[in-house]
Amino acid sequence: MGDKPTKAAAPKPKKPFDGLVTLIVSAAAAVGTVFGLFNSVLSELVPPTDDNQQLVGIVGVSTTVILLVLVLLIRRQLRTISAFSIGAVALVALVLAITVFIDFRQLSSSFVYRYPPASLATPKQTRHIRGEIHAAGAALIGSGTVANAVYRYGGPDLVNSMGVLWTEQSRQGVISKLELRYIVLTIFMAGAVFVAGVALWRQRSL
Repeated sequence: MGDKPTKAAAPKPKKPFDGLVTLIVSAAAAVGTVFGLFNSVLSELVPPTDDNQQLVGIVGVSTTVILLVLVLLIRRQLRTISAFSIGAVALVALVLAITVFIDFRQLSSSFVYRYPPASLATPKQTRHIRGEIHAAGAALIGSGTVANAVYRYGGPDLVNSMGVLWTEQSRQGVISKLELRYIVLTIFMAGAVFVAGVALWRQRSL
């Protein structure tokens, strides 16, 4: 007696929320990846403000919500969009992220200083944000560094409150610029990682 032909196993039906769950996990992973970078190699770009942990939390939640809303908006269209097109969107987001990163790093290097000055050989320095140096402040700094001038005139708190080297209004303006660039950079970076993950998922689902 010959062997009876075996029937091919029927493919498991896809659950209606399989794709949605995958996209939600991808969004969470993208946000986690970006904040992992800001906690390690990009930690110097986190604005050193008194409430920076609150800022990080708000940005993290906001970015996650934005990506989840994006998931809901594009989920039905994903089956009709090629992986190449999705990858192109990820590339655009990456280019925008790099552009913002370069501008952000230049702004941060210009307006963030370390205190106490390195000349004191202090074991631990902290990062502080300065404002636009006014004419009187420039004369006080002279050929020295900002950190040395801040040390000479009483420390960051006194210099900020008294407007010795810059006005508090100017400093708050710089803080706003740094925070805005931090938010935009986070969104573009997370968006690039997320969309790249979607492109990979789309390619595998063909």
